[in-house]
Amino acid sequence: MSNKRKQADDDNDLPSSPAWMATFSDMMTLLMCFFILIMSFSTMELDKFKMAMGSLKGAFGVLGVQLVPEQSWFSPSTPNAFAVKQRSVLDHLEKMRSIIEKNNLQDKVDIQMQEEGEVFVQIKDNMLFMPGQADLRPNYTKLLEVIAKLFLVDATHVIVEGHTDDVPIHTAKYPSNWELSLDRALSVLRYFVNEQSINPEKMSASGFGEHSPLVPNTSAENRAKNRRVVIRVRI
Repeated sequence: MSNKRKQADDDNDLPSSPAWMATFSDMMTLLMCFFILIMSFSTMELDKFKMAMGSLKGAFGVLGVQLVPEQSWFSPSTPNAFAVKQRSVLDHLEKMRSIIEKNNLQDKVDIQMQEEGEVFVQIKDNMLFMPGQADLRPNYTKLLEVIAKLFLVDATHVIVEGHTDDVPIHTAKYPSNWELSLDRALSVLRYFVNEQSINPEKMSASGFGEHSPLVPNTSAENRAKNRRVVIRVRI
């Protein structure tokens, strides 16, 4: 009898953990599960994410914070998501510029990133078309293929513009430079859609004729600069 009483006294002498440690341990376990859950998904729709978080919200209610804000980095409309996409576009710009330099195309192709988040590609017309024609030259469609793969797949909108010089054109197919410039823009657009499988819903084309020159049409050199195709890619 004395031995049992002594054993009980020894057990009572063991140090006990504070009551808050149990709640704290549960909370830390839930936090760990929460972040593992986030890392396990590469993509997730925000609505489905909100539904999944509903089951955890009660457990974290003690923190007194809103776990799922109206805007989060899961949403493509948030500034953080746009910044990530913009950094990726800048990396692709460097790749494209490297390709241009290796092929000595600096005087024929220009590519820039505009402040409003738009990639601006300008290609001289003689790279893509024969004079007075709108059929793509097969030897140079590789350039359009690279542009499509680097910038157009994830774009939100793509505008293809055709521009000419001020030399009049009067043919059965093209009564003016407007028709020629628009047909050239459409040829590039059709290549992107038909050959590179770019979504046609985000594509549009415009023909400016000679009415939006880069420089005055006062010399052969200036007219060559004005004959161009412009691709505007909104990211």
